[in-house]
Amino acid sequence: MNIVSAFVIFAVTWFLALYCLLPVGIRSQEEAGEDVPVGAMRGAPAKANLKIKAVGATIISAIITAIIYYLITSRIITLGVLEGVFGA
Repeated sequence: MNIVSAFVIFAVTWFLALYCLLPVGIRSQEEAGEDVPVGAMRGAPAKANLKIKAVGATIISAIITAIIYYLITSRIITLGVLEGVFGA
């Protein structure tokens, strides 16, 4: 596995993890009891916590990338195994 493959796996898993973490812990402005300005949506998040979610996505994707790296370099997953699974 070269560095480009590892980066692609990391990037794909990072965005997937971020999209999964986005709705976690979100409260709307209306639920938080804040004053909603005129013209604003009531369902807009009061506090999105994007920094914490980005760090969480980084940790999750680093773990997943490390597992995939181990599986490929130790030859647990090879093209032959994938051909057998997907019937290529």
